[in-house]
Amino acid sequence: MRIGIIGAGSVGGTLGRGLAKAGHAVTFGVRYPSDAKHSALTSGGTTVATVRDAVERSEVVIVATPWAAAQAAVESAGDFGGRVLVDATNPIGPGFKLTHGHTDSGAEQVARWATNARVVKAFNTVGVEVMANPAFGGAKAAMFIAGDDEAACTAVLGLARDLGFDAYRLGALTQARLLEPLAMVWITMAMPLKHGREFALGLMRR
Repeated sequence: MRIGIIGAGSVGGTLGRGLAKAGHAVTFGVRYPSDAKHSALTSGGTTVATVRDAVERSEVVIVATPWAAAQAAVESAGDFGGRVLVDATNPIGPGFKLTHGHTDSGAEQVARWATNARVVKAFNTVGVEVMANPAFGGAKAAMFIAGDDEAACTAVLGLARDLGFDAYRLGALTQARLLEPLAMVWITMAMPLKHGREFALGLMRR
């Protein structure tokens, strides 16, 4: 699958490298593709282009910017032409608090910013260490996604499983109102409570 990634930071870079390793064609969309700082992104068969070019080359686009940069990044992409847009951001604002709560979500806000995109929430509930390696012995980290379009969700579930996650659809995009607070549970345990970053949530059954 052809994947575009808007954002060249740790989250975007980790997802891009993992998806390229899984056999997908990955293009990073950045503001200045010729900037030497992006040279590391081209290892492993990935390419770098403008945000608009990355969208045009892709079937699925992932936005993986800090929340403060998300609106400008999404709007700079132009018309998504019905493509799947994966929102991997968390709407964290001043005071390290969510800017959207249980009556709205960052993902729904991204959907309002994006033109002609099928938005799916995913990849926001763990840190980059787990994104790079979701395996915990014989178990896998869980990755929950949410979206309104069934085909879009199926595609994103496939990408999550290609990365090594135990992936599940939680329901409609409004369920991002649960996933974004869930991300704060991981963040709180990892940093303020000092459990480190090498842990994830999973499902146990009997």
